[in-house]
Amino acid sequence: MILKKTIGLLISSVVSIGLLAACSQETEKVSVKEEGTKQKEEKQTPKPVAKKESPLGTRSNPIPFQKTATIEDDIYDDNGDSYPIKFDLTMEEIIRGEQAYQMLKKMNEFNEAPPEGYEYMIVKSKVKFVESETKDLAFNIDGIVNFAVVSESGDIYSGDITPSTEPEFSFEMYVGNEKEGYIAGLVKKGEKAQLRYQKNLDGEVFFNLQ
Repeated sequence: MILKKTIGLLISSVVSIGLLAACSQETEKVSVKEEGTKQKEEKQTPKPVAKKESPLGTRSNPIPFQKTATIEDDIYDDNGDSYPIKFDLTMEEIIRGEQAYQMLKKMNEFNEAPPEGYEYMIVKSKVKFVESETKDLAFNIDGIVNFAVVSESGDIYSGDITPSTEPEFSFEMYVGNEKEGYIAGLVKKGEKAQLRYQKNLDGEVFFNLQ
């Protein structure tokens, strides 16, 4: 009787050990599978790369429409000596298409119709000469010389048509003065556009026109 009980206990122990071993092996398989899945996901999913934003005033990051840009530049005396200046430039209003053409005709009857595929754009602009290292030199800014309209496709019209405006945006001013006028140019029909200002010193500033 004692022998039967002993044999029974031994069998029961062997069965229990077998079940525990089976459970242990099953748990290890799940754990390895999870680790393998994580490693696979990490390989398939690239880490996001932070995009570096272009400086404000560049073509890819233009000055927002109707916002004032403070621009640093230089003016020169007769000896070629330079003097740092600052001025504010704002694009206040945009007129384009047939309305712009009719306005230009009223400003000057000799303004011609735009070439095929293009339309006129008129930009009401304001400039304020806010700071200068010298009060003895004037600052010059001109809507034809310093500005160009740039289409979203990268087109800069360089044809023979240069419409005149009234009042035109062409000023000579001393520090503290402020002026308003119109800049006119051609742009491809229906395209978004920017206005590019060419500084006296090397460099450009782009303004969004919508």
